[in-house]
Amino acid sequence: MKTRLCLLLASVLLVTGLQADNEVYRTWTDTQGRKLEATFRGIENGNVFLQVRNGYVYRLSLDKLSAADQEAARTLKPEGLGIPSDPNLAQAAAQIDMLVEAGLKKVEQKPNPLASDEQFVRRVFLDLAGRIPTREESLEFLNDTSLSKRAKVIDRLLESEGYRSHLFNYFADMLRMADVAQKARFYTYQDWLKGQIAENVPWNKVVYSMMTADGKLLENGATGYLLRDAGMRLDNLSLTLSTFIGANVSCAQCHDHPFADWTQRQFYEMAAFFGATETYGARGAKGPEAQMMRKALASLDDKRMQQQAKNLLRVNGLAVNDSSTNDLKMPDDYKYPDAKPGDLVTPKLITWSDDKAKKAYQGVQTTKNDEQLREQFAKWMTSPDNPRFAMTIANRMWKHIFGIGVKEPVTDIDDPNASVNPALLHHLANEMVRLKFDLKQFLRVLCNTDTYQREATSHELADNTAYHFPGPILRRMTAEQAWDSCATLVVGADVDKFKGHRGETYAKAMNIDFSKEASPDVVKGQIENAIASMRQFGGGKAAGNPKNRKKRMMNQGGEEDLTLAPPVRDGLVLARASELPQPEKDQHFLRMFGQSDRQIADSESEEGSIPQVLMLMNGEAQRVIGQNDSLVVKTASAQKTPEQQVESLYLSFFSRKPKPDELATATAGLSNGMTMRDLTWVLFNTREFIFVE
Repeated sequence: MKTRLCLLLASVLLVTGLQADNEVYRTWTDTQGRKLEATFRGIENGNVFLQVRNGYVYRLSLDKLSAADQEAARTLKPEGLGIPSDPNLAQAAAQIDMLVEAGLKKVEQKPNPLASDEQFVRRVFLDLAGRIPTREESLEFLNDTSLSKRAKVIDRLLESEGYRSHLFNYFADMLRMADVAQKARFYTYQDWLKGQIAENVPWNKVVYSMMTADGKLLENGATGYLLRDAGMRLDNLSLTLSTFIGANVSCAQCHDHPFADWTQRQFYEMAAFFGATETYGARGAKGPEAQMMRKALASLDDKRMQQQAKNLLRVNGLAVNDSSTNDLKMPDDYKYPDAKPGDLVTPKLITWSDDKAKKAYQGVQTTKNDEQLREQFAKWMTSPDNPRFAMTIANRMWKHIFGIGVKEPVTDIDDPNASVNPALLHHLANEMVRLKFDLKQFLRVLCNTDTYQREATSHELADNTAYHFPGPILRRMTAEQAWDSCATLVVGADVDKFKGHRGETYAKAMNIDFSKEASPDVVKGQIENAIASMRQFGGGKAAGNPKNRKKRMMNQGGEEDLTLAPPVRDGLVLARASELPQPEKDQHFLRMFGQSDRQIADSESEEGSIPQVLMLMNGEAQRVIGQNDSLVVKTASAQKTPEQQVESLYLSFFSRKPKPDELATATAGLSNGMTMRDLTWVLFNTREFIFVE
């Protein structure tokens, strides 16, 4: 222990980054007279936690300090956010805070005060789990007297089902995930992504899998990314570049980009990496397998069954494969002197002027095998050395929890120095690489920063005004956060348990074996079984409705799986948004509150509207919340006094107890004939409920 303490004390000489104000630091002395300059983070379980200037937090046994410092540790008020769960994590968070504070000082701004526990617990649940905490979850946090409770709740939420559901919602909007595309259902794509999130697969590996996936959609959900734009190589590449490396190059499909360095030729040279890739799409399967299926089709007597079987041909033909030849050519109207219309295009990667080492390019452009072009592109794009890949996802995750990116829009970071804080943006990219693209760990660092745990900025931001992050911005819940919070009020934390697993069920029903070993009679039998399953699915968006799924499972006798079916109240399926149809029908709460139609990437809206106000006041959601069998009403009604009932409702809706004037007004209303349902209506329709504070 003595040797360890010596090493710890010696290591504080390695000071980096911006130095904080001296008044929060004091000199601590151990029993042997050695000194340590640090700020006091707290005392817990007989240990003192001290943070040095580079952000690292040391845990020292209290009895190793001098008598005077032991007394100081017992009486001082802790600085900052309390005790972190990991000293290295505290250092990483502190380095981000230093860069944010440096940016604030440049514009003569100060950080916001730290958020209260009530503000923090509601915010962190919404940002990490995608829903408000229940009354019990709020009380558990608020009644916890430990100094490490904020770090502990962050860790717990990152391991929750809610985290996986919420992150899926974000990527579903970004990747335009829809139940139906190319006249087929993309359930396997959704299930694949959910599985990647659940397994915490690093982001670079997730994207690499999407870029290089091949085979049938029914057998490999990762093919869904390329098949979403089947037959449209150029459009898919444009989205790929803007989504994953922040290069807004859509203009370059038709002409040299007017505001960036991209030329039309460069765009086509990038597209040539997909020039040997075929996405069959609606044209159906090819080769011997297709011939076998057509023979099976001809053997069907029923014309209606033949038409349904043709639909099966298209669904089974939706696949990604690579040919042996890159066939991409320059467009017929190409007008620049560096190539001619109709010329075959040789693959070549774009370079950035600030990428001096160009490590990401090593070994990428050497292949002569066209079948490997996609792999070469994916290797380059997802490389830790690619100067834009890590930066783009880091900027996206920052916006995910702070409400606005360091660089806006997140789809255009061609010039990182145009961001509000270039040093911060570059550091976040480096952090993403250091953490090996582990999104969970990256969010863990962000949520443990002072910057995240400060009060939200509530004043309205003027257009084109740079935001330097004195704290997160006050923002309206996303459609999914609002819906999932409504479901939480009715069902409670159990809402996280309901899972659809539609991809597995759908693929098992629809997939036809076209291998040479399968005889025509076997294929015919598979077709007949699949057609019967198609009828069972019911077609359209209803197939994705958990209510319908419950009916199908009852018919199949799946007793164990029936426990996954969510409750249905007044026609509303009370499952997480991630388990409902993607996207929901037009008049559903989710769509009314801004869920995108999944035709354009990153198109979810958080803008308010009159229809939203009317839905909050008169829609199905508020009626279901106020019913007697709603958890929030049952819990409040079980309290002994009107004051306790009001307090229960405030904790359920806002994660806080009512202020004295709020308590007096609400209890007076209950004594004058207001019902519990009336009070839930009032709280549900406040600004405080719908905003992430």
